[in-house]
Amino acid sequence: MNFNNYERWICEACGFIYDEAQGDPDSGLAPGTRFADIPEGWECPICGMRKSDLRLLKKSPPGDLQKTKHIKKTEQNECHGGPEYIVIIGAGFAGWSVAENLRRLGSSAPVLLISSCRGDFYSKPSLSGALAEGKAVQDLIHEDSISRAQRLDIDIFTDTPVIKLDPSRKILVTSRGSIAYGKLVLALGAHQRELAIDGNAAHTVHAVNDLADYRILRQKLDSGPKSVTILGSGLIGCEFADDISAAGHTVTIVDPNHWPLNRLLPEAIGIDLRKRLNKKGVVFHFETVLKTLKYSSNRYQAILKNGLTFETDIVVTAAGLVPNTGLAERAGLKIEKGISVDLHLQSSVCDIYALGDCASIKGTIYSYIEPIKLQAEVIARNLTGQCSIFSTKPTIIRVKTPTLPLAICHMKKTENRVWNVVRRQEQECRMDLTDEHGELAAFAISGFDKVTVRELSNHYI
Repeated sequence: MNFNNYERWICEACGFIYDEAQGDPDSGLAPGTRFADIPEGWECPICGMRKSDLRLLKKSPPGDLQKTKHIKKTEQNECHGGPEYIVIIGAGFAGWSVAENLRRLGSSAPVLLISSCRGDFYSKPSLSGALAEGKAVQDLIHEDSISRAQRLDIDIFTDTPVIKLDPSRKILVTSRGSIAYGKLVLALGAHQRELAIDGNAAHTVHAVNDLADYRILRQKLDSGPKSVTILGSGLIGCEFADDISAAGHTVTIVDPNHWPLNRLLPEAIGIDLRKRLNKKGVVFHFETVLKTLKYSSNRYQAILKNGLTFETDIVVTAAGLVPNTGLAERAGLKIEKGISVDLHLQSSVCDIYALGDCASIKGTIYSYIEPIKLQAEVIARNLTGQCSIFSTKPTIIRVKTPTLPLAICHMKKTENRVWNVVRRQEQECRMDLTDEHGELAAFAISGFDKVTVRELSNHYI
């Protein structure tokens, strides 16, 4: 039987794969039954969806399976991996960092990294500063995925979505077939929050969450000056606004809050940031949201909830990230905002770990580079037989807005919301937030120098 002549189809609802070579004998479809020959009354054996709810799975690029040491070209239905394998899902900073730390610690265990995209290694924070630095998209890639995998002596499957996780059998179902694991690391990341927007162009809103998304945005921006609307004035929204406006584009920000970085900054510094960005031409519309987006006459018409209407060329959403927990939740793992893990970063199921934007520790997601780096080290140590726990120490958040550099640290939760000015000069401001007992709960600095931030970090953290 020549498997290359057969195709595979995936159920959009549950991830079931209909393989023409294998058929569905339990439903009366013999091996070799073509998808076109399946009766219209056939139902998915897992979720009951119809034939029309399945889509064709594209075949992997030729030669992709031969680019790393342990991967061999096999028939598509063969199971890869094995009980000796450490399998990592996700080729972002978190996933690559686990692999890097395993090798740094001397582990010789076979490692397989699975990526739904190309998996090239780059710094995600650099996306919101590339225009001002004059960098092309390709310049942001530090190392391509195949070269990095070879350097670390690990296997990699690129462009391979993971459809199902079966912890009872320690099996993953992917678009490339089944994969067995001994230990599993979930570095699934997060996605942009979906917004309720009406209009015939609502589907054209850009969610820039990875290099592939950013490449699409740059293709539009690099063709000439544009009017860009950003939905959200949080960290990503403000960084993109500063960067895009510096490149000569007109930027409008729409946000339901009262000032930029509302959840992180005191109002006074938030207003300072707004004024600085205003001087660069950035227009803010606060206390409202985008209600409708229409397309006509080669431009978009944005209609806000407060009734304001304006034209724009591009709309980018930066409304906040939502952890990617679907795979884990369907497999029965405990979810608490993200995938719930203990201080060892192990999930509610033995031998499954999680880190980064998709993981939560006591309901808190540590989603910045520094804590993710520490989480990767903890997981690698635990996978190599050491006993290591993650320290939930506060993180200094540095906002990359050159117009007004910011550093913020929230050390503890408090009901108090009254910020006090510690020092205010023309180019710099520091404000502190104390708790009910008069102890420092948070600080925020604008126009900072690195020495000041380092001194505060050494003193309080």
